[in-house]
Amino acid sequence: MSHWHYQLMYHKYEKPNAVDGEGYYAIHEYYEMDDGDGWTENPVDVTGCSIEDVKKALMLMLHDIDKHGVVDYERSEE
Repeated sequence: MSHWHYQLMYHKYEKPNAVDGEGYYAIHEYYEMDDGDGWTENPVDVTGCSIEDVKKALMLMLHDIDKHGVVDYERSEE
């Protein structure tokens, strides 16, 4: 059985610089599966058919950030 949640992930730049810093945070879908965890390669967009849909998506994202914390994107790829 598998399920997913939103996961805040830290992406480190290959070549950090003074303007952008060391990296950035982005939200991904994170899938917990019996045969190993996985996540979306690209961060998710916040879209909806209504303002309420967008608000609900944002609330779910905030809830999952509080619940699951931050995962290092590079470390998760190993």
